[in-house]
Amino acid sequence: MQLILETDEAWSLMSVITSFVIDRAGLSQDAKQAVRRWRNDRAVGSAPMAALGSAMNEALGEHFDAATDRTIRRKGRYVRAKELR
Repeated sequence: MQLILETDEAWSLMSVITSFVIDRAGLSQDAKQAVRRWRNDRAVGSAPMAALGSAMNEALGEHFDAATDRTIRRKGRYVRAKELR
């Protein structure tokens, strides 16, 4: 499986997650302000947001690779699922 987020999609996801954290994580006011500053530093089209989007895509790719990297028994021996493709 391959999933690649574009920068604006990554920004939307980051915005939803940070809003959830601010609203429901039980943070202090100082911590909430720190999260808001962090989010504001990553505006759409900014270099930090581009870096965050790339990091999100890399993390998603590694997660899917790990999830599909399992061992399967074939004809008396074990092989990796990736080797069968």
